[in-house]
Amino acid sequence: MNIGIDIDNTISTTRETIFAFANKYNRENCLPNQFDLAHYALEKSLGWDRPTSQAFLRTHLADIYRQVLPKPQAVEIIRELHQENRIILITSRNQRDEAVATVTREWLELHQIEYDKLIMNNTDNMHHYSKLADCLDNGVELMIEDHHDLAWELSSYFPVVLFDYPYNAHLQHDNIIRVQSWPEVRQAVNQIIG
Repeated sequence: MNIGIDIDNTISTTRETIFAFANKYNRENCLPNQFDLAHYALEKSLGWDRPTSQAFLRTHLADIYRQVLPKPQAVEIIRELHQENRIILITSRNQRDEAVATVTREWLELHQIEYDKLIMNNTDNMHHYSKLADCLDNGVELMIEDHHDLAWELSSYFPVVLFDYPYNAHLQHDNIIRVQSWPEVRQAVNQIIG
């Protein structure tokens, strides 16, 4: 089976790392800490305006990606899945940002994430893009994701295993299976494969 896997908030603890960096950034810039976990977009989840969000990402994004950790058991379970399946990593991390592209590849190698292909965003939007065309072009039959809009779009074509977060709690679809951990991912994938 061809399994697509997102990186941020799926394989890695990106959200937690962003909040740690944002907490420090807020202190250094005398900004209030107003975290709202119900939102995905930085402006809404951190209570920032767009210029503040852009300045933060421009300064810290590569370091955030460098310092994130794999979620518990992600590496081991991806390795198990890779034994009998094709693993395609599909991320909104933008390859047009050379530092981000380099850090992403180095991070995957450092943490020994097994995969067959890495597909990075190559659009003008530096932080988000529709993964549907890349999934269809690569024969993805199942996607492991966290983003609500992407999960909704993809679930019309194939099953989506969705990491449960407050920002995607509203999403309901028959083709979406919610999980809290990588052992639950393994169970969901095995259930789908049959």
